[in-house]
Amino acid sequence: MTERDVSAGGQIPPSGGAPRGEIREPTSIRPGVAAVLRDDAGRILLHRRRVGGGWAPPSGSVEPGEDVIAALRRELQEETALTAIVERAVGVYSDPAYMVVAYPDGRVIHFVTTVFLCRVESGTLAGNEEGLEWGWFLADELPGELTPYARVWLADALGGRGTLHIR
Repeated sequence: MTERDVSAGGQIPPSGGAPRGEIREPTSIRPGVAAVLRDDAGRILLHRRRVGGGWAPPSGSVEPGEDVIAALRRELQEETALTAIVERAVGVYSDPAYMVVAYPDGRVIHFVTTVFLCRVESGTLAGNEEGLEWGWFLADELPGELTPYARVWLADALGGRGTLHIR
C-alpha cells in the first residue's frame, strides 16, 4: 500500500540554507538515501545539520554506479563510521514542499530520497563535519528542531505500520 501527501500552493519553501521566507526553484534533482538508524537501546541517531541547522537522520546522495544500499552503507560510513543492517525500506520521498534543499553556495537541489530503517551492526560513532553535533535520542524525546523532511521520515519510520510510504 502507498500513500501520497499533496502540498498546497506549489511554491517550494527553503528547507536548507536559504533565508527564511525566500522561495527558491530547484536547479537540479538528485537521488538520495537516508537511514533512520537505531542502536541496541532503540535510540535513533540524529545530527544537527550544518546546512539549515535542524536535526535529521544521516543522509546523502547516490553516486554514479551505486545502488541505493551501497550508497546508504557508504554514506553511513563517511558520516558516522558505523555499519548497519537494513531492516526495511520506509519510503521514497520527493515532495518539493520539504525535499528541496537550498545550499549557501546557491545550489538548490530537489532530492528524491529512499529512507531505510536500520540498526547498528558495528563501529563507534564518529560524526563527520556535516553535523554540527551528533546524538542518540529516544523516539519520545526527539529534539524539537527537526528539519521538515526529518519530521516526515521519522513519523513514517517509527509509526510501526510497516507500510512503504511514497510521498
